[in-house]
Amino acid sequence: MSRNSTYQQDLIAIAEQELARGRIHRRDFLWLTAALGAVPALGLGPASAQTRDLTIANFGGEATKHYTTAWTDPFTIDTGVKVKIDGGGPLPGKIKSQVDAKNVIWDVADGDGYYSPQLGPQGYLEPIDYTIVDRKNVWENWAWPYAVNNYTYSYVLAYDTTKVKGVPSWADFFDTKKYPGKRAMFKYFQGTGEQILLGDGVAPDQIYPLDMKRVIAKAKSLGKDFFLWDSGAASQQMFLDGEVVMASIWHTRAYLLKRDTKGRIDFTWIEGLRCPGAWVIPKGVKDVKLCNQFIASTLDPARQVKLLDLLGNGPSNPRGSQLASGEITAKDPSNAANLKLQITRDEDWYARFGDDALDQWLDGMSG
Repeated sequence: MSRNSTYQQDLIAIAEQELARGRIHRRDFLWLTAALGAVPALGLGPASAQTRDLTIANFGGEATKHYTTAWTDPFTIDTGVKVKIDGGGPLPGKIKSQVDAKNVIWDVADGDGYYSPQLGPQGYLEPIDYTIVDRKNVWENWAWPYAVNNYTYSYVLAYDTTKVKGVPSWADFFDTKKYPGKRAMFKYFQGTGEQILLGDGVAPDQIYPLDMKRVIAKAKSLGKDFFLWDSGAASQQMFLDGEVVMASIWHTRAYLLKRDTKGRIDFTWIEGLRCPGAWVIPKGVKDVKLCNQFIASTLDPARQVKLLDLLGNGPSNPRGSQLASGEITAKDPSNAANLKLQITRDEDWYARFGDDALDQWLDGMSG
């Protein structure tokens, strides 16, 4: 090796250290390594990094800001790839529409575990590359052929403490005499039916298969006191605007409401519904390998704990739950104390019957 080559390597090593410490900007690092005729060892070379951006789809609201801090900015620092977050709500129907139209605008979508058996075999998803994504970095049985667990979340009962005394139950949710006012649940159903049945007296171990006729009849019994929210941001705003007395919402949004209202809005884990969030890659994206590299980067335990701290999303990496400590463990749906109070959603049921159930639900609630 020539003295000049050794000198170049020394300069690059120093530059890498300065980049890691935040003392130089990424573009300056790339310029230096390019000038020296070298390719930085960051997983992607500078040419590749400059030719591809990624668009990640999630459900909007504060999740966009916190995904940026915990996941997308660190990936950009690692690779130079810019990541845009689209909060348009990547429900299965929207993914199917993009693929059918051959106009896929989301590289990686934030979905649910049941997306894999529901959409994958139909040709709407790229398979997850488990030579890049490590199965050991997610909870057991939550690494599917076409999806991989990215965090855990729960549907919980949130309530306005100025209008509800004590901790309400799902039976109380349907008791408008005891607690007058409006209630709300998720329009697109993925955690709605279970809690309606709990409110109708069904035992937790008897929830599945969901009795859709019973679900719809019970929901409609609330009449004008019941409405549906369709985005995470909307679920927060209806409480901030005083529209609802109580609602089934994602625990992440309930946590933010509790924090931002200084406890005026609270929530309970009792009979919450624990669910696996999951990354999926719509069929037809331009760079499947890069998508898998992004997914793998988000499973880093420290980055998962960062999202838990900021937003309340439970780690999908068991090492993340082990790494978490102090007060933030109380936000984790998979924390032992919280888990024992909840039921876990049946992803296989949703894969087989979810589309029909959603159609019945939307038809029933529109009539």
